[in-house]
Amino acid sequence: MRIGRVVAGTMALAATTIMATSESAAAGVTPRIGSDHTYSGRQHTPSVPLYKGSGVAQHQYRVAVYTGGEEGGGTDANVYITIYGTRGSAGPIRLDNSANNFETGKTDRFTLGLRNLGRLKSIKIRHDNSGRKPGWYLNRVTIDGNAKFSAYRWLAKDEEDHRTWVKLSRD
Repeated sequence: MRIGRVVAGTMALAATTIMATSESAAAGVTPRIGSDHTYSGRQHTPSVPLYKGSGVAQHQYRVAVYTGGEEGGGTDANVYITIYGTRGSAGPIRLDNSANNFETGKTDRFTLGLRNLGRLKSIKIRHDNSGRKPGWYLNRVTIDGNAKFSAYRWLAKDEEDHRTWVKLSRD
C-alpha cells in the first residue's frame, strides 16, 4: 500500500527530527532565533543585527528614516522604533548602523529581520534624549518602500509639545 509507506516514511522523518532536536538540547546547543550578523540585500547598504525577539525571523523589513533639513535637525540620541501590524508588533528596536546616523537632511537605511507582522498599520519612533544635541526633526519613515509614515515634526524636549516620541499611522 503506497500511502502507508509514505505516512510511515514521514513519521520516521519526524521522529528523526525530534531525535536530532533532543540530541542538540542534550548537548547544550540552543537553536538560534536571531543572529549577531548583519544582513543587507544590497552591497554597501548598512544594516542592523537581526532582531532577537520572540519567534523566528521570517521577513526582512527595509526601513528608511528621513531626517529633516531644518537647522539642527539631526540628533546624537539613540533612536528606537516599534512596528505594529495586523499580526502583532515588534520592538522597541534600536536603529543604529554607523557613528553618524540621523544627520540633518540625510536618509538612514536599516534592514530588520523580524517575524512576519502582517500588513503594517503604525509605528512608534522615539529617541532617548541622550548626546550633546538630542533634538531631532523627523520627516518620515518608510518600510519596504510602500508603507509610509509621515511625521514632519520635532522630537525634542525643547520644541513644540516637548515629546521625544511619536506614534504614526500609515499614510
